[in-house]
Parts: sequence; structure tokens; C-alpha cells
Amino acid sequence: MLKRGYIILIAGGALLVAGVVVAALWAGSFAGRFLEESTIIGQTLIRPSESVNATLEVNDISRPISLGLHFEREPAADVTLRETVRDPSGRVVNTNEFLKDFFTTFKVNSVGKFTLTVSNQGSIPVNVDGIFGYLPFVGQNNQVNLSPLNGIIIGVILFIIGIITIIVGIVITIIDRRRENRRPPPLTR
Repeated sequence: MLKRGYIILIAGGALLVAGVVVAALWAGSFAGRFLEESTIIGQTLIRPSESVNATLEVNDISRPISLGLHFEREPAADVTLRETVRDPSGRVVNTNEFLKDFFTTFKVNSVGKFTLTVSNQGSIPVNVDGIFGYLPFVGQNNQVNLSPLNGIIIGVILFIIGIITIIVGIVITIIDRRRENRRPPPLTR
């Protein structure tokens, strides 16, 4: 029969593995949905007075579209970027000029292919990274909705409980062994 310390160790290991599996499955689902519903702009060089375009197929007008752009610039560099989003009919639905990292959300009124244009109005080339699309945790009316992260959070909690349970199991196993070693041997006749 297993002693209590070993039973606790096994339970802790099971919780730890369950936490990793749950977090990995939800993270995979979360990442898949994110990549499916968004366009990633990765290390795209934009020279002065030039532009780059990215497109997004919009199928859900109840959720806001998010746009986040990041670029690194020299501290004294003259870098101004302009973003413009056009709907399928060519009408401008969002436009901004910015000098540093930029994030916005906006609602659209139609479905179809939307086009993002990022223009470099500065005097030096810049590398731009960004995201254009639906963020899974931004819901209707720009409300933050963390429910897509619930599975990941549950997995992390199970993982932490598993680690704590393993530590408790190790401590109990050591205490039980010390008690056994202190007992006098049984008398034999």
C-alpha cells in the first residue's frame, strides 16, 4: 500500500501535468483564433515617402477592429507615420499620424476586405511591426473580455497547485521516513 507522501506526490504530478495540458490546449486555440482573425505586419521596411499595405477580411461588424503598430527610431530622428484604413468601397474609416508606437480600436459598418496603408512621412527608413484585426480579448463596445484567457489561467492555477502539492508531498515523505527510522525495531521471539 502506498504511503500518504507518495499519494500526495502522485496527485501533485497529475495536477502539474493537467495544468500544462489545459494551458497548452487553450493557448493553441487562442493563438489559432488570433492568427485566423488578424493580419500580422512583421519587420516591414518603409522608406521615406513610401507606403505599405495590409488587408483584412472583415466578417463580424459587432466587434471592433484593432490596430497596433510598433517601430524603433533614433532619438533625434524625424519619423512620422500615418495610418489609413479604407473599407471595401474605398472610404476612409480610420486615419492617424503618430510619432511613436500606436494602438487604436474602431468600429466598422460593413463586411469585406479592408485595407490598411502605413506611410512613412519622415526622412529615414523605419522597420514597422504590427497587428491589424480582431483581438480575442477586445469585445463589443471596446470592453476588455478576458474569457478567452480563462483556460490558460485555469491551466496556470492547476500547474501552481501541482507544484505546491509536490512540495507538500516531499515534506510529508521526509517526515514519515524520519518517524519510521526513530521507531524501535519490532521484538522477535
